[in-house]
Amino acid sequence: MTDAATLSGERADRSTTTALRAARMMGWTSFGLAALFIARPGQIARTLGLEGKENLIRGFGVQEVLAGMGALSIDAPTAMWARAGGDVIHIAATATALRSEDPRQRRNAGWAIAALGGFLLVDALIAARLGAERNPERGERRDYADRSGFPKGIPSTRQRSSADAEPQRRTAAVTATA
Repeated sequence: MTDAATLSGERADRSTTTALRAARMMGWTSFGLAALFIARPGQIARTLGLEGKENLIRGFGVQEVLAGMGALSIDAPTAMWARAGGDVIHIAATATALRSEDPRQRRNAGWAIAALGGFLLVDALIAARLGAERNPERGERRDYADRSGFPKGIPSTRQRSSADAEPQRRTAAVTATA
């Protein structure tokens, strides 16, 4: 788009809110995590002390694909709450690695839980904001009074409509006189 809004530095798509852009960013992040979980489950399992749970990690990859699709969809608030729920499940699964006898694996699991907690917080904040935007009682109200719904405005539509109707009036007049 090279319209004036883009050239002036303003957002061209004013209907995309900050929360919706953040949800989309988290959706793309989900795809990246999914690729990692599906492609390298053995390495993740060894790093975190979750040996033998490679299929669970692959399952988390599939869950991340679905979460990413949801976050990029039209129903992002629900998908972001689902992402937050997935984060809780990931934390619970990773917490089992804290019982590992290897101190490096325990440390890695602790860092992973901290990162997952950060993802959980971000997902919940985005979901709450999207929910508030959707609910006019709690969120900001959008004013669309200045919009007509016609791409070139109502005057242009009226002019075109009367120009289109003129040949029909002539045909009707000729038919009526015949």
